[in-house]
Amino acid sequence: MALTHLLSLTDQALNQFVLGIGQPEFRSRQLRNWLFSNLEIDFQKMQNLPKAMQNSLQETATCSVLSLKAEQISEDGTTKWAFETQDKNVFESVLIPSENRRSLCVSSQVGCAMGCKFCRTASMGFIRNLSLGEILEQVHFANRHLKQHDGSRISNVIFMGMGEPLHNLEAVALACEILNSEDGFGISRNKITVSTSGVVPKILEWARRASQFKLAISLNGSNNLMRDSLMPINRRWPLEVLLETADEYIRLTGQRLTFEYILIKDITATPEAAHELKQIAAHRNCKLNLIPLNPGSFPGRSELAAPSESEIEEFENILNTGGFQVLRRKPRGRDIFAACGQLAIQQKEVA
Repeated sequence: MALTHLLSLTDQALNQFVLGIGQPEFRSRQLRNWLFSNLEIDFQKMQNLPKAMQNSLQETATCSVLSLKAEQISEDGTTKWAFETQDKNVFESVLIPSENRRSLCVSSQVGCAMGCKFCRTASMGFIRNLSLGEILEQVHFANRHLKQHDGSRISNVIFMGMGEPLHNLEAVALACEILNSEDGFGISRNKITVSTSGVVPKILEWARRASQFKLAISLNGSNNLMRDSLMPINRRWPLEVLLETADEYIRLTGQRLTFEYILIKDITATPEAAHELKQIAAHRNCKLNLIPLNPGSFPGRSELAAPSESEIEEFENILNTGGFQVLRRKPRGRDIFAACGQLAIQQKEVA
């Protein structure tokens, strides 16, 4: 009999599970406290649970369905983990520590179907969605790691690892709710961000389903010709349709939207592109995150290179006259292929 993965259960499902093993419903609150507040995964150490319940949990449940296959630590302190699922698929998560925060870049899928030309994950293709429990276990694992190392906890969760989160919308939405819940991980809703390549119908579904969490759209091109060449999704939902949807999202939610924009030499990082991008952002409730292309983001694409520092500064100077917030993403973990666009893994690499 397959064990029940407790991290895959919503509050209601956990209540039902506890009743199903012959325990009163209030025990589910105690169990939830052990799982999320104390980060305990050994049922025998859950001291305020009766012995009979501990034994039942041992026989019927588990807190972990992922196996750690590899760990790499960057010279800048970034840590990348490769996890193997029970069906022998492998995906990655990245812990990004800084002075005042602990951010975790989580995956929502094994591989990705979007085919973006500047992203190594595209080389994997799409394998499958991750379950709610597999998503939350990444955060649980990272929190246990931090508890042992410096006593801190994850402060920010970013759905920018492997996969298109809105193609796994319900599991991601439930994960965000548990990440935010006081009975879950207790992470502020303003510190939970979901990033999409621009799946237009799902953006509006997300606005209705989980508008309290931050949304980032990977724009990565200032016109259709440019975006077509980099992101196949633009051929289905061109830029003007995406921007209309972004406007509707802002109207429905009242939230400021983040546009992510990758800087590629002679393609997206030209002065002409900067002026087009400024026109896109100037009249919208948005901010821009600029992401210089990371080396090795897509093997075999030698024509893709990062712009020089002077080219980036010229690009930023044009945008800075637009009256909106512009941030440049500082690359972290490049030396271990943990930065934006660098996540990819083949099963044989970690077998």
